[in-house]
Amino acid sequence: MKPVFFQQIDRIRELPSLPAIVFKVNHLLQDLSTTADQLTRIIETDQAMAAKILKLVNSSFYGFNSTISSINTAVIILGFNMVQHAVVSFSVMKAFSLKKNLKRFNIMDFWHHSLAVSVISKYLADHADKTLSSDCFTAGLLHDIGKLILAEYFPEHFEKIWLTMDESPDISFIDAEKMENNVNHAEIGAYLVGKWLLPQPLVDAIRDHHSAFSGDHRISAIIGIANLLVHTCCPDPEGRIALPDGLSDAPAFLLPQLQTLPQWYPRLQVEIAATCQFFSAHQNE
Repeated sequence: MKPVFFQQIDRIRELPSLPAIVFKVNHLLQDLSTTADQLTRIIETDQAMAAKILKLVNSSFYGFNSTISSINTAVIILGFNMVQHAVVSFSVMKAFSLKKNLKRFNIMDFWHHSLAVSVISKYLADHADKTLSSDCFTAGLLHDIGKLILAEYFPEHFEKIWLTMDESPDISFIDAEKMENNVNHAEIGAYLVGKWLLPQPLVDAIRDHHSAFSGDHRISAIIGIANLLVHTCCPDPEGRIALPDGLSDAPAFLLPQLQTLPQWYPRLQVEIAATCQFFSAHQNE
């Protein structure tokens, strides 16, 4: 069934693709000797992206008193990682604008969840293994991208999954998928990202983010735990938060961050809200 399903995806003529600037920026930043001038020249080849980078650096999130009008200055202020995150985020969010009106699926809620997982994944990586920070932000943003493929191009199948969840409220989306088909949104998302020629660690992380947490697959573990936290953590009216169930299998390299979850998770909600507000406001520009 899986090969047949993926063959159907291959036959979709209007399947979203990413603009060339995403691949150019990702390729450039794999080289540690890359300079701000080199990155600036790449961004300046895409006027729409350049305008968004300037809007980002001049947004209230950064709060500069004077207007930044130079891409080079913006690159230096934002840093290479943030520029890469912005290029990927803007491009992916613009590529996917659902044409179908689905009662059970809200695209803004979807992107809010995806960006929240991105921010938390990057935080965990920053404190546990900083070399993974950039990949974790991107993988967090893309981890559920397979759901958009289902919603847009396989709406009847998507509807069946939701009906299964309606009939059994304790069943998760991934479990409902298993009952309807032997291919799930994580595998579909990984297949799409592979077609985009994004790095293999991102493909693996997206495919495995619902699998058992493993210290051997650090990006997958980080994305999976961040996804769990976004789904289950809910600060009380005073901003306090309890450690959720389901973290008993967390790998050792993440335990220090998870043990201090009540301290940092509520604070991170401010960053998540600002990130969602900014990227949502400029999604379709």
